[in-house]
Amino acid sequence: MSFLAWIDFDQADRDRTRRIMDLFDSEDSRDELGLGSVRDALSDLLFPGTSTIQTRLRYFLFVPWIYRIAGAHSGTAAGRRDLARSLEIRLIDALKLGGETRGVIGSAAGERLKRLPSDVYWAGLHTLGIRRFQGSRSAYLEASPGDSDALWASGLPAPPEEFLSTDNCAVSLALSQEEAGFIRDRLTHETPNSLFTWLARQDEAPECDMIWQHPFRTTWPSAIQEQVDHAMKFSMLMHGAALLYNLLLSERAADMQGAGNSIWHQRAQDYSGKLQLWATETPLELFVEWDLDDLWLTSLGTSHKIGMSTRRFIENWRAFVLKSEGKVASDPGAISLVKEREKRLKGAKSRFRNDGALSRWSGASGTSPLNYRWSPVVAGHLKDLTNV
Repeated sequence: MSFLAWIDFDQADRDRTRRIMDLFDSEDSRDELGLGSVRDALSDLLFPGTSTIQTRLRYFLFVPWIYRIAGAHSGTAAGRRDLARSLEIRLIDALKLGGETRGVIGSAAGERLKRLPSDVYWAGLHTLGIRRFQGSRSAYLEASPGDSDALWASGLPAPPEEFLSTDNCAVSLALSQEEAGFIRDRLTHETPNSLFTWLARQDEAPECDMIWQHPFRTTWPSAIQEQVDHAMKFSMLMHGAALLYNLLLSERAADMQGAGNSIWHQRAQDYSGKLQLWATETPLELFVEWDLDDLWLTSLGTSHKIGMSTRRFIENWRAFVLKSEGKVASDPGAISLVKEREKRLKGAKSRFRNDGALSRWSGASGTSPLNYRWSPVVAGHLKDLTNV
């Protein structure tokens, strides 16, 4: 039996841990090969202040409004915490009364909600300079009630009249022009050179599955185009490693089942087909002159450290992909590289050496190509900005 030992440092640590645990709740986005540092570095460069669990942009205003109300309460810190939670829960019904159906945090859980909007947006509020207070939500509510207004960015729009004042108050997720302008100003001030800021200034938000498919990509500043180029190549290249990982595990599970046509035999065939399609559709020439040293240098501008073992794994994987012309499923070097990487990361819990761990595997780990929070999170935020 495995468990997570909880050390109660501060809210920032807890928020960060919860975001990591969210990724483990979704099998197809799990980081089984230790690529998260590169993925998150590029995500933060392109779309600062965002996270995979955000839903709608107006929560960047809901949370400050609620915490200003709670922070100004003259009771105890415990009373202010209770008030903040009750307002966040009330927001769920208020949005439903306002006719909102998409992106309402807690729409199903209601009063049982554990992941509050403030939990989801607190870090991003600081990145965008909306929250000036440096500490956790609990520390904020322990501060003197009269200080709460100074702990937020100047120019923060006022909440709608009677905001959450009663149980039958209706609230919308649509931004006003003033609110959209405030968020654009925050992006421009705090992250002037990011793609998120550049796109937020535009009058339209074209739809595309991946950010490198954006129709206006060639008009972006060269530095941004280079970041997106790194993101595209990394996603395409490492998607093959993820597919090979799933194929190898499926084959091992099928061998444990013995002869026949079990679900694991079927999954092995499915992953084999997907890997062949990846090799056929991925333009391998993209990786020949790709400057990985520049990728490592680019990541230094973030808080994410890319270790030497991760760099070597990515560099060696590229070499095997090019040498085998994408036929990695039949390349002993590529197979060994993926297996040894997972064994090093998981140790005794590796699915390549632990039959129990393999038996608990759902059959899909990290199978979704990396999209760096673009869809649906950032694409949805941009729609909220342009639909004003």
